[in-house]
Amino acid sequence: MKKWFQLSLATLLTAFISAASASDKVEMLPEDSIYHLNNEWVTQDEQTINIKSFAGKRQLISLIYTHCMHTCPTIVATMQNIEKQLPEDVLANTEFVLVSLTPNSDTPKVLKEFAEKRKLDPKRWTLLTGDKQDVRSLAMALNVRYKKSEDNEVAHSNVFTLLDEKGRILFQEVGDINKVDETVEKIVSR
Repeated sequence: MKKWFQLSLATLLTAFISAASASDKVEMLPEDSIYHLNNEWVTQDEQTINIKSFAGKRQLISLIYTHCMHTCPTIVATMQNIEKQLPEDVLANTEFVLVSLTPNSDTPKVLKEFAEKRKLDPKRWTLLTGDKQDVRSLAMALNVRYKKSEDNEVAHSNVFTLLDEKGRILFQEVGDINKVDETVEKIVSR
């Protein structure tokens, strides 16, 4: 009976420490961190991840959709050019995230094909699809406006956002290929 009590106490203590540790990580986030959204997404590799998993590195993030023929290709091309121009030490602490505005059609398989077609380095680029409500919540947190039409097209803000290591917005920029140099300077100076 004594052994059973000790074993139960040890198990309970371990569970309490684990819960306290996870809670500490959330509490360590600043109030304005988008990682408080605490929602889950599916990557182009069909992995389910929590948005908090991006904590620890700066993230250049944008909301796009893969069949867009207008602004999304420009946003992605701009982000790719930024990636190419960042100094190695800054690039080592920077990742790139694309979140689908059309999660019903942008399945993980479609996102993977898009990433391969665009030659997005999977070591640095993560493409996400998820629940419609989570997309809306993230868009609101990033101050990105969008409106879907009946033909599955989306009118949306043409921006990307740089988040710091704790998920706070450092700045937003228009996805304009002519602003790459200026944006690289802003990223490096932060």
